[in-house]
Amino acid sequence: MQTMPETFLIVMPAYNEEVYIEETINSWSRLLNDFPGSEILVINDGSTDGTKDKLDGLSQKFSYLSVIHKDNEGHGKTILHGYHKATNSHHKWVFQTDSDGHFDPKDFYKLWEKRGSSPFVLGHRQKRKDSLDRLIISRIISIWISILFGKHIKDPNIPFRLMKKAYLKKILKKVPEGIFAPNIFLSILASKDGHNLHHIPVSHKAKKKGKQNRLKFLKGALQGFVELTLFCLNLS
Repeated sequence: MQTMPETFLIVMPAYNEEVYIEETINSWSRLLNDFPGSEILVINDGSTDGTKDKLDGLSQKFSYLSVIHKDNEGHGKTILHGYHKATNSHHKWVFQTDSDGHFDPKDFYKLWEKRGSSPFVLGHRQKRKDSLDRLIISRIISIWISILFGKHIKDPNIPFRLMKKAYLKKILKKVPEGIFAPNIFLSILASKDGHNLHHIPVSHKAKKKGKQNRLKFLKGALQGFVELTLFCLNLS
């Protein structure tokens, strides 16, 4: 009897990515040629630029691209929305990445090769092309996770992760709704379950972005620290 090929669903949140969304979808579409039956799901988080129109045009072009348009709720809720949709799909695997084109789809193969040894495989940005603020906060978060949970996770919030659908569905139940960075919580849960996250080095490209709201980012970071601390207490 012929074995059915394993397929995956790419979960991709988007907010005001008019400049990069077409390039990003095209690059991942080329990869999907090697994985017949796999699909892309983009969740548009109430973009105020031309992202919606571009996504609607792309969904007409690519049969394996589905788009959900919703009101703006923030990055965390958008990712969770995508994960819940993914766990109700027919695919065996869920892959999450962002829509801003920071990553090279070719690095996906590195994670795919490790799927037999772990249901939760992470990349880590070998040379991260982000602002100094983000680099410092990310480093502090990794240290805080080590202190709270006794786990060293190189890049706990990386939007470049491959997860077995059945396992993702299980640990999603432990992630509080409305949190700032659900990917961090998922990484912690997988690590605490004893899975080898692999921490595979992947490339990270610099992209020109609009002016970032620094105060909003710092507030979000503070919220993340508080949520992590409460999460640790609840698990205890």
